[in-house]
Amino acid sequence: MTTVRSLDRITRILRRPMSRLPAGAAQRVKDLLVSALIAFVLFVGTMLSPIDQLSWVLQSRLATHEPSGDIVFVSTDSDITHSAQPEGRTELAAALRALADQDVARVYIDLAFPTRSTNQADRDLAEAIATLGPRVILVDQLERKVTSGDRAIRTIHTIAGDARRVVSRDTTNWMGYTWTRDFTHEIEGERLPSLAASLAGIEDLRNGDFRIDYALDSQDITHLEMADFLAGGISVRLAGRIVVIGREARIAQIQTRAPGNFVVPESYPDIYGAETLKAGTIKFIGGFQALTFYFLLTLFVLLLVRSSNQRRVAYALLAISLPVVLYLGNVRGIRAELSYPAALLILYVLLRSRSRWKDRLALVDDETGLPKLRALELELAQDIHARGHIVVARIHGYEHVFKTLPRVDRAKYTLKLVERLRTTNTDRVLYSEGHHIAWHSGEDDEEQLADHLDGLRAMFAAPIYVSGSSIDVGISFGVAKLDGDPAARLAAAVAAAEESSEALQPIKIAESNSRFDELWDLSLRARIDEAMEAGEIFCVYQPKIDTRSGTMTGVEALVRWKDPVRGFIPPMNFIAQCEKAGRMEALTEFVFRTACAAGRLLHFRGRSLTVSINVSATLLSDMKVVSLMRNALHSTGFDPRFLVLEVTETSRIGDLQTAELVLNELKSMGARISIDDFGVGETNFETFFALPFDEVKIDRLFVANMVKSEKAKAIVSSIVKMGKEARIGVVAEGAEDTETVKMLTEMGCTHVQGYILAYPMILEKIMEFSGLEESSAAKA
Repeated sequence: MTTVRSLDRITRILRRPMSRLPAGAAQRVKDLLVSALIAFVLFVGTMLSPIDQLSWVLQSRLATHEPSGDIVFVSTDSDITHSAQPEGRTELAAALRALADQDVARVYIDLAFPTRSTNQADRDLAEAIATLGPRVILVDQLERKVTSGDRAIRTIHTIAGDARRVVSRDTTNWMGYTWTRDFTHEIEGERLPSLAASLAGIEDLRNGDFRIDYALDSQDITHLEMADFLAGGISVRLAGRIVVIGREARIAQIQTRAPGNFVVPESYPDIYGAETLKAGTIKFIGGFQALTFYFLLTLFVLLLVRSSNQRRVAYALLAISLPVVLYLGNVRGIRAELSYPAALLILYVLLRSRSRWKDRLALVDDETGLPKLRALELELAQDIHARGHIVVARIHGYEHVFKTLPRVDRAKYTLKLVERLRTTNTDRVLYSEGHHIAWHSGEDDEEQLADHLDGLRAMFAAPIYVSGSSIDVGISFGVAKLDGDPAARLAAAVAAAEESSEALQPIKIAESNSRFDELWDLSLRARIDEAMEAGEIFCVYQPKIDTRSGTMTGVEALVRWKDPVRGFIPPMNFIAQCEKAGRMEALTEFVFRTACAAGRLLHFRGRSLTVSINVSATLLSDMKVVSLMRNALHSTGFDPRFLVLEVTETSRIGDLQTAELVLNELKSMGARISIDDFGVGETNFETFFALPFDEVKIDRLFVANMVKSEKAKAIVSSIVKMGKEARIGVVAEGAEDTETVKMLTEMGCTHVQGYILAYPMILEKIMEFSGLEESSAAKA
């Protein structure tokens, strides 16, 4: 049951995208995949074949077994097949007659006589072969040729007569080893048994090959020399045994090796093959199967074993298993290409070592030896039970101090900061990176944590001394509750620290927005252009009413975004995202073109209304906004004398002189300039005085409270009076009731916006509101 659950778990893990795996697990999987890919390339190129062959040589020596004893090898010490040596054939004939007298079971002549010698020698050999009758088998040779294929070397019929034939084909590799033998061969159109198969008593003409088992000592194979045999100097009993006659190793045409021996007679691979078949063929596990098995086993370990120490033990067991498999394979008759899984494990160890080295560089500061913020993130990700808060201290003026300190004192400065932060808790683990020092606090209560951080701030009232220099330290804190993804919460704490201020907000608590909301904000930035093209972003228009006549004198263009998923998105929200994404110019250009086109249409229908467009003060830092307006006027044909540009967020004007140049350029094109939201925030009189405004727009905060607040009423009255004396227009926005409209009119502010007069509406509704839209009945 445990195994089933483990398999189910690893299946679920493998279905995850790589990005959803923990950082450590994802890197381990990547390292394993790279290792497997390299090992697979090595397998395809058979680059590790020499290593496998050496391992098989070792394997065959680890444990040996006795041969069957049925096969006896008789060697010749000269090349008796050569036609110029008829005495060799005569000698072989004598040996065959002697073997016939010994009542042997079978005799295999692993020598081919392709040419004639003397008549007497050939006739003598032919008669000896005939004497043995069916007990003698001639071995035809297949010699490998790289360019022209196999070449057959066969004993001539004059000698062979009707004797049975088998085939021996040389499959010795470049290292001198022969690891396989075929069951049959085709020679001159005839399929015959191989020598090895025939020696084992297999006469059926089956296809395929088999692996040769060398787990027996070549010294255990009975080996006689023909000269000794003919001289009668041997006492080996041959009755009922199989005799193979072949060349001695030193005169062999092909240098053949067997494990444990430098060279052996070229007949030995067939004898080893026959002994293998007699004992039962060995199984073979190829490199791909072995590589796949060890890859899956390693993947199983690295995904399911969470403890690094346990993983190291598992990796060691995997490495140890290779020689164990090698030994057991010899005992159980299994040969495997283990070099490729060995390469996989070695490559994986090397890549993991490289990754850990890189992690060391990435996670630890070389100069101070302190762990970096990334290390905190990884530790929190691994501790699934971690609770409390992440605290990030921001050291103000850190970069300036680093610039002035000698290099040898910079690390001392950071360590002094760390030492002071540890004053109340010497066991606190601190993580340092740049001007941030972070730690994990187990405190759940935000108020108590804030009190503790206030105490830490007080400790930094005293300067820090580094190499005799006194350095004042400014510090503030960002705090994020650890209630979600540690990486996201750490980022939130860092962002909060950056937003903190020594004077105004020394401790900033990050909001716990949902990850969905954060991703939604990011997606807004990516979809702004697409939304404008799709018509999801559009303009509505709020009328400006002359309260004396009750007529509409102009409209203010307001941008809206209706998302197909979330519906209407608050303007302040998506405008802020536009700024973060650097798309304010694109949004402003869109509003310019849309609003000017609407104004042109209204003029065409007979009413000369002004069109007011909001312009962010951030765009007054250069002349780009001038080009935007010029292009919009040119493409729409709208009369710029009816265009009013309402400058918003004037507190964000960085350079008043540049802003004045930009606004004067806009005015030279015919537009009028209005200061929006006057009276609130940092919309101050200095800005009002310095810039060429033609109109002031009273903020809704004061207008909406005129009826119930004498202060609000007085502020509005003073702004109206100031406008009259400065000879600029005054517009009030935010009128919500008739009493407010009446009071504004009595004060002399006759241009008013507000829901009591008209809501923002689409262009078609504006045309209906002004009485310019033709009815459907009239068209009919």
